[in-house]
Amino acid sequence: MKVLVIQIKMIGDVLASTVICETIKKNHPEAEVHYLIQKNTFAVVDNNPFIDKVVFFEPEEHKGFINLYKFGKELKKSNYDIVIDAYCKWDSILPAYFSGAKTIVGHYKWYTTFFYTKTVVPDADCNATANAYRLLLSKTALGKEVEMIYPQIHLRQEEIDKAKASVKIHCDTSKPIFMIGILGSGKNKSLPPKYMAETLDIIANTKDVQMLFNYMPNQLEEVKAIYDLCVKSTQEKINLDFYAKSLRDFIALQSQCDALIGNEGGATNMAKALNIPTFTIYAPWINRTSWNIKEETGFYDIVHLSDYYPELYLKHAKNYKGLAFEWYEKLKPELFAEKLKAFVNRITK
Repeated sequence: MKVLVIQIKMIGDVLASTVICETIKKNHPEAEVHYLIQKNTFAVVDNNPFIDKVVFFEPEEHKGFINLYKFGKELKKSNYDIVIDAYCKWDSILPAYFSGAKTIVGHYKWYTTFFYTKTVVPDADCNATANAYRLLLSKTALGKEVEMIYPQIHLRQEEIDKAKASVKIHCDTSKPIFMIGILGSGKNKSLPPKYMAETLDIIANTKDVQMLFNYMPNQLEEVKAIYDLCVKSTQEKINLDFYAKSLRDFIALQSQCDALIGNEGGATNMAKALNIPTFTIYAPWINRTSWNIKEETGFYDIVHLSDYYPELYLKHAKNYKGLAFEWYEKLKPELFAEKLKAFVNRITK
């Protein structure tokens, strides 16, 4: 059996959909599983033992109907028995259809029944919605119940050793090390700078820890603005100059941290896939249950505006995307300060 799983982007989604690859392999060890993604997301699937081959989607090369048609015909040469499209946009729908696979599984929309042989309707209200959706796709493709699993990142021992050595040089390993998701993937997914600075002050006042920031070099100005808003005693606990220069290096560095605290995004998903405790601050317009897992354990804790202002949410959270900046102003750190302190104390005890 030959299976193609499609999840073109983003980093968190590509990582999430690895559970499909793993589920297929665990149920059919003899199956050949290929994974279609963009190159910039490869770091989260590198060395994954449940993926036999990675196929890259090239945005420029595969742009437009004709090119997507040609790409689908190229995929057809691989003779896939099953195609599972977790991305479900035209960039994936058309290649999946033209691949000629006997079974093509994807998200139900009024038009996707023309392209897929099987469709699924995800439960938008269940816990860990994103993970449940991927497992539902797997279940539908296999025609049987599947095991509850969560995404995992598979680092090589040499990558872990390199990260340990780097941390030993740049950090005081006698103190807990926290990775901070200082910025979200966009301004409408980032806690306002003044609130993020206050959040860092809460952490620093709770325990003697070291904080590393997750950011790209072109974000340094934004990061420094937050750093400058912190009180001096907090700044002394921040190592602003030590950061990973590639995504894979960041993953390895994060594996050596005691926790990740900050904005919801790819870094949070990667931390969870490394079994690193997380305290995640969700954007007001992101569904609270979409990406949370095992919240009841206290290992992965989250904060959402709906925890404090449930009366605001008369509809699904995504309906309020346009109010992101206005509603972020309501998410004052004083609301979740005690919850954050409890997390820090729990993780560092």
